[in-house]
Amino acid sequence: MDLPATSQIDSTARPAVVSEHALPSETWRRRGAVLPTEALADWPLLVPAGRGLSISGLAGTLVTLDGLRLTPGPGGRFDLTVLPIALIDTARVSAGPAGAAQGSGALAGVVDLTLAPVAAGGRLWSMAGVQADRGIAGLDVRAGGANGWLAAGFTQGGALPAAGGLAASGQGRWHLAGRFSQDLGAAQLWGRALLATRRDGGERADHHDLALGVAGGGRWQWRLAVASGGQQQPDGSSRLAQARAVVSGATGLVLPGATEPISLAAGAEARRLRVEAGTIHARELFAEAAVPLLQDRPAAENLVATVGLRQAWLAGRSELLWQAGGRWEFFPGIALRGQMARGVDDLASRTGTGRSLGLIATPAFLPGLAFTLDWRRQTAAASEVKALDVAANWRGRLGAGTQLAVQLMATGHQVARFTPDLVPRLAGLARVTLETGPWAVQAGWRHRSSLAGAPSRHWIDLGVERQLTQRVRLVASLANAGDAGSAAGPFGRQALLQLVAGF
Repeated sequence: MDLPATSQIDSTARPAVVSEHALPSETWRRRGAVLPTEALADWPLLVPAGRGLSISGLAGTLVTLDGLRLTPGPGGRFDLTVLPIALIDTARVSAGPAGAAQGSGALAGVVDLTLAPVAAGGRLWSMAGVQADRGIAGLDVRAGGANGWLAAGFTQGGALPAAGGLAASGQGRWHLAGRFSQDLGAAQLWGRALLATRRDGGERADHHDLALGVAGGGRWQWRLAVASGGQQQPDGSSRLAQARAVVSGATGLVLPGATEPISLAAGAEARRLRVEAGTIHARELFAEAAVPLLQDRPAAENLVATVGLRQAWLAGRSELLWQAGGRWEFFPGIALRGQMARGVDDLASRTGTGRSLGLIATPAFLPGLAFTLDWRRQTAAASEVKALDVAANWRGRLGAGTQLAVQLMATGHQVARFTPDLVPRLAGLARVTLETGPWAVQAGWRHRSSLAGAPSRHWIDLGVERQLTQRVRLVASLANAGDAGSAAGPFGRQALLQLVAGF
């Protein structure tokens, strides 16, 4: 059953009823990204927003780590540049209000980051390079076993998001992190911790995030989690405490035309957000359902409806957040999807709605191909965006031991009115990866149309990975190969050499 990544109902099937894209760590390793903002900025639907990113320039892009929200800064956005990219395993973005599943703050959509798995084991990651005459260095040492890991390290340099591209930076970051999981028999206890400090000239920013949870159950799964986080920025501080309880599972009720049962999720969430001298309390109750209507029928291989409601008491106001969507696979591998949803920001100062309609194609006669086309209209207070998202991925064999992967992505903004962040009319990405034996070669091309008087820009990225032994690999990359740039300007080649060794 296909559900959005933001859903509280467990699902391994992706994508679902909204524009949604995933990015594995091996892609940005070969791309040569030093900061999460560099890697995520490749997604055409994301645009620079201070030290973070926003979906189509709209306010209210929620950033989560392993499904739990991270603390927004005093300006309402999470500072992605403080996070160590060495610890992030995957990233996923979904466009459209996710208020019913995630609550306030997910007005434009969600960027969900995932830490390295509990059983990721030991690893040494080091890098050295240069961008626009600025040095780049990094080191992360992770030690662990089957039940968890501890990691510590630093990075120096990297590129910050800017309206015209990426700006060279001399900032340094230190981090200490860990996660664990312990089987208690009928339940499983887990936890994570992340401490990070960034220095850029005379400015300093600190971030911490602590989470603890327990999960268990059989047919009906239950999950309890509590988390505390905070940011200390040059422009102020913020603190977030949250607790969440969720029960989800299959009901056993199967409609006459379906073969799978209705799935439900319900829960409660409480949060306290402190921004400078103000405190915002949120109390929320939510419920979601995935209802198979028709399955294994002519012209209805799989027709599933999804609905969600969340009653939020936020900043002294009552807000009803909702979503209704569905996915109709009318031919094997060919499906339509769509959603309507309502969201609100963390301060309950603006609300918005989103509508999307899309096509998914994974035809059996073209093995390895996945194609999506989505039209969406989003509003947030006075802001309005109409956009078309296109993505195509293909992976196949060229011969014994040789694989080729092709990725194409583009977002065209037909309308972008009164958005807080500047939005390009057209943004796109093309990436080709060839893997043969111990070698992997990656080449990418990125495009952004003219923005704020600056001409349209094109970037070429190159990367080569060599598996030296079973546990050691060497990666050489050159980002923005066609533009020398300068340390003072927003552009510049970024050459990077990485060594990754597992133990």
